[in-house]
Order: sequence, then structure tokens, then C-alpha cells
Amino acid sequence: MSDERLFPGPSPVQADTLNAWRELFESKHSADFAQLKGTDCLEQPIFPFEVNYRDIDQNDLLSLYFNEMPVSTIELANEVLRTMVAEYEVSDIRCILRPVSLPPERTKSISALRMRNRGTIVSCVVRIKDVGPRLGYLQEALYVCAKCDHRETVKQRIARERKRPEGPCKECFNKAMVDFEGKIPYSYYERLRNSMKLTAEGSFYKDIQYLSVSDIDDSSSQPIWVIIDDEFVDEFDVGDTVRINGIVQIDPVPDRNFMKDTRRILQIHAFSVEPL
Repeated sequence: MSDERLFPGPSPVQADTLNAWRELFESKHSADFAQLKGTDCLEQPIFPFEVNYRDIDQNDLLSLYFNEMPVSTIELANEVLRTMVAEYEVSDIRCILRPVSLPPERTKSISALRMRNRGTIVSCVVRIKDVGPRLGYLQEALYVCAKCDHRETVKQRIARERKRPEGPCKECFNKAMVDFEGKIPYSYYERLRNSMKLTAEGSFYKDIQYLSVSDIDDSSSQPIWVIIDDEFVDEFDVGDTVRINGIVQIDPVPDRNFMKDTRRILQIHAFSVEPL
């Protein structure tokens, strides 16, 4: 067995992506960070960090990962933004990446979207037909061990069963391995696993809203649901025409148990919305 120690941290791919985002923000958007110093965090707690898609596409690494793994790549960009905001001594303002000005080849009509488009980035000009209620979405769930107060954060997905930590508390498990000499009784293992409890304080919630949209040139066609979040919530009305830039996803049929029912519907999770 190798004596090489493994340290927690980002993988090489993640590290390269983080560095690429930082280089882009420093070279193209340093003025935006300087502007944030005078921003009133009470009036504007969320700052939409608009980045031209062309700037992303000109970086070979970002272009590859943004188009192939958009969700995780955007999460890494937001992590860099959080770090840079702290470096610029701007407190209580959350910056969110908002890619805009997608190229024409990304433009799709709502009626042309199919299941094979899942996971792809699209840009759709739509008319809003219905606006859903404002909802709260548990994005990151904080679990705390009832025995030792060990904490673990688990990322969640919208409209999915809430995820728990994989296995028991790591601290208690390692101690039990020593106490039982590597042979932990199953009943004790289950007690360790159930000791991880969800806590509301420390869990991260965000505002989301569903918009029912259709193609502007064919309002009679089947609409699709678009998920918007944060500063876009409650900003749009029925009849508005906007450009939705986002990722095609699938969701369970409403009012169905998604664990047993295999039917799915298409939706778009918007990462930016451009008024027209």
C-alpha cells in the first residue's frame, strides 16, 4: 500500500476550472468588484454577475466544461465569486453568475425540445403564460451528529427526495471501529447512521418560481415550465416576452410519486433571463 497521503480538496479538473474562472473575472470584471464596495447590501443582497458567453467560449477549458457540465461548472464559478467578494471586503452580498448573450446556434424553440436535449444549454425567446407562486428550495441541507456535533452538508436537487449523508457520522464511525476492533454490530451501525439529524439553522434555502412559457409565434403549442431563482423571482408577469437562457432538465409528472412513476416532463432551469 502506498504511503502517499490524500488531502481533501478540489480535484485537478475542479482546480483548473476554479483558476480559469478567477482569471476571467479578474481580467474582464475587476470594475464590477470595485463597484460592489459601495453597494448597500440591504437594498441589493444579490448581485447578478453578468458574463458574456463569448468570454467563456474564448477560454478552451471553460468552454469545454461549461458546455459539457454546465451545472457543476456554474457552481464552481459561484464559489470563486464568493471568495473574491470576501477578498474585496464586500460583506453580505451574494454574487451569482449570469451568462448572457448566447450565440445563435444555442437558440431553440420550445416546441422543438425533446428528451434527447436533456442536459444541454439552450436560449429560447418565449412568452410567459402563467406565473407560479414563490417557493423555498432547500439547496444545501446541514446534518449534525447528535452524538458528537460533527457537521456535514449535502447538496439537494429540486423536486427530488431529500438526500441524507452517505453512511453514519465519520467521527463516530472511526471511533467505533477502534472500540469494536473493526467489527461494528449492525444494530450499533444503524444507530450511528440515524444520529445524523437535519438542522434548519445552517441549511441554505433559496427562492425559486415556476413560469409556464410558450413560443412567441405559436402560443397554442404545449407550454413548458421554466425555473427561475433568486433576483428573478416575482420580476415577471403573464404576457411578458423574455429570452430564457438555461439548461434543459427533466422532472417528475406533477402529482405523481417520482420513485415509482417513470414518466417525466421537460423543463428549463434558467441561469439568466434577458428582457426583450
